[in-house]
Amino acid sequence: MDNSARILQDLYDSEINFAIITFWDAGFQVKLGDDLNGFRATETVRNFSEAVEWLRSQTIEAYPESAFAKAYQK
Repeated sequence: MDNSARILQDLYDSEINFAIITFWDAGFQVKLGDDLNGFRATETVRNFSEAVEWLRSQTIEAYPESAFAKAYQK
């Protein structure tokens, strides 16, 4: 499993909700959270790698005590 896939799977396994939405030529809209409980942060980035990195960094900021944050802090 590559690093991007590992990060997304670890978010899912940690029960941290997120969304990556694409629209051709408009980049990737990334959201941390969900429709039911609200979104803690949103951003539009240029490519998939940036989307995954944004999710990693925002999750660490929003959930600093989570197992995910502890595993992925740089």
